[in-house]
Amino acid sequence: MMRPPRQKWLLVLVAILLLTNIATLSIYWIKKPNRDEGRDAGKKRMGQFMVDQMRFDAAQEAAYWKLRDSVMAIQKPVMDSMRAAKKNFFDLLNQPNPSDSVLVQRSNEIAELQKKLDIVTFHHFQKVRAICRPDQLQKFDTVIKEIVNRMTPFRRKQ
Repeated sequence: MMRPPRQKWLLVLVAILLLTNIATLSIYWIKKPNRDEGRDAGKKRMGQFMVDQMRFDAAQEAAYWKLRDSVMAIQKPVMDSMRAAKKNFFDLLNQPNPSDSVLVQRSNEIAELQKKLDIVTFHHFQKVRAICRPDQLQKFDTVIKEIVNRMTPFRRKQ
């Protein structure tokens, strides 16, 4: 018995679609960056944003990246400590009725780490501002507002 040609083309079309789906998924899985690389790339983009917006010359750019690397080295352990402090705080959910004093104590630990992080970041931006030429200072003041907004993405504008 002879098959109609229409079924043959349908089978070929399904095979082509299947192969393109497999190829697409393979490319996605091979190229997918891991989570930590994505974070580092985001931080790098934020630094590059500053360099691009400020139009630093070569000397300023070198000084900026050196400042950025040093602040990141200071911030990383503080952020790791904050992550651990938040984990400890939310682990209290496993307790039936944690006391308010324990909640306040654990939240104060987080607040102290956040304060330390904010102060380190503030001093970093002071140093970055110091490497700007006088004609760049107004642009810096505008750019820093945008960077601060990006650093606090969950706050809604009112």
